[in-house]
Amino acid sequence: MSKHQITTDRTTIVNTLTKLSPGAMVDIQLSANKQLRIKAKLVGYQEGAYFAFSLPQHIYAQQQDHMFEGKSCVIRMIVEGDAGLCVAFKTKLITINKKPQIMLFVEYPEQIEFIQLRHKSRINTHLPVVISEQQAASVSAEEASSNMLEGVVLDLSEGGCRIELAAPSQSLSMVFVQIILRFPLNPEKPIVLNGTIKSQQQTSDKLRVGIQFDANKQLKAVFNKLNMFNHPSLAA
Repeated sequence: MSKHQITTDRTTIVNTLTKLSPGAMVDIQLSANKQLRIKAKLVGYQEGAYFAFSLPQHIYAQQQDHMFEGKSCVIRMIVEGDAGLCVAFKTKLITINKKPQIMLFVEYPEQIEFIQLRHKSRINTHLPVVISEQQAASVSAEEASSNMLEGVVLDLSEGGCRIELAAPSQSLSMVFVQIILRFPLNPEKPIVLNGTIKSQQQTSDKLRVGIQFDANKQLKAVFNKLNMFNHPSLAA
């Protein structure tokens, strides 16, 4: 997938937009004036028919002169997960429901534009992983520090990964880490990687960590061998 695409392919549009989740925030541009933009929340959609967005009452009160049936607008939203896309499409306002809350219904798009936000494509995984403070390059997986945290890799690319850890009750203090990946096809030969923690997100009982890998030819070779980037989830 190239970084920037415009498509009218029906399958690509549907596969991309079905990755959206209710509750996602969207940006609605109401006119050619790019400053006239409002935030709304995705409520749902029906493929080929409409998208529905909820809008705070005070925002509608401020901008209602710019909202009417047939009004052209541009919708922009972020598709998270393995996609990592910014999606935009032109559409028209179908109708506005005012009770019990302000709801905007717009036409389902026949064309979308999207920009890939990640430099490397990612795939969803559930690989077992352990991380620890970064070790010297000469240290093997078996010799690595016993002070390790176990978790799973949520998504993986040649350049980095997102890991979910169950143990930590607070953010990690380490920055430079060593990661041990075990692939199901060859669990006896783990891949040892060095990386840098770039982000941390704490939930009630888990910690999600974003890691950027140092360059590693071994990992790239494994990806090529498994042909991971021909995975159907990346077809869009």
